[in-house]
Amino acid sequence: MVWMGWIIAAAAIAVLTYICWLHAVRLKPGKADALIVLGYVSKDGRIHPLLKERLDEAYKLFRQFGHKYIIVSGGAVGSRHSEADLMKNYLVERGVPAKRVLKEDKSLNTVQNLMYSKQLLEQQHLESFIIITNSFHIRRTKYIMHRLGMKGGFSANRSFRSIAIFQLKLTFLEIRAFRLTLPIIKRAINDFQNN
Repeated sequence: MVWMGWIIAAAAIAVLTYICWLHAVRLKPGKADALIVLGYVSKDGRIHPLLKERLDEAYKLFRQFGHKYIIVSGGAVGSRHSEADLMKNYLVERGVPAKRVLKEDKSLNTVQNLMYSKQLLEQQHLESFIIITNSFHIRRTKYIMHRLGMKGGFSANRSFRSIAIFQLKLTFLEIRAFRLTLPIIKRAINDFQNN
């Protein structure tokens, strides 16, 4: 039965290694033309705690570095109002000038968040940006950005409490989400090139 203990220990180490790897992406908050806050499903017009984390991080960085714009990205996935509308309202209520918050409200997933935000960056002649999301989401976002030819920094509120309470389940769902992302990227790039 000693081998059973070794198997359990090896499995626990593998799981812990995966969790640490997924959340331990290097963050680069700082100066840039824009912050891009990726949406998160918010049901019944209420901001989910994970989205609130993203918005609070954006607010903190905006106050600290004075970025030209904050782009809020997300369509109406879980409610009648787009995530971008909810996000802009939240930031404006905190004191961010409304004219400094740009809305991207067509996207329904991370690939579209990035594609439509890239278009907005180009329309506004913004060259540098920092993506704000949660730490479990950065590696997949980074991969999508690479496929779309985007280069930018990342920031997240990386707290043990958030990872343990809100992000742990999503950490394991990222494996499935990554597999689902691959055909979405391929389709999105083809559609984008054909338009």
